Amino acid sequence: MAVVATPLNSSLRIIVETGFDEEGKPIYRTRTYNNVKTAVSDEDLMSVANQLADIQSHPVYAFRRIVETQLTEEF
Repeated sequence: MAVVATPLNSSLRIIVETGFDEEGKPIYRTRTYNNVKTAVSDEDLMSVANQLADIQSHPVYAFRRIVETQLTEEF
């Protein structure tokens, strides 16, 4: 039996550093952009993420692509 992975949904998360707490640890906030086409390449999504980073008021800590995938067995 082979397992088939079918992408259902995709989103882009941009994690920004908004400051520091009283212990000096960074505080992070997440901005999520939903309904990203699952067929978009990682390179194209990174290009858009970098453009979005340019308009953020806080420094970007990380970019994450979240993909929800359905697994089925092929007989």
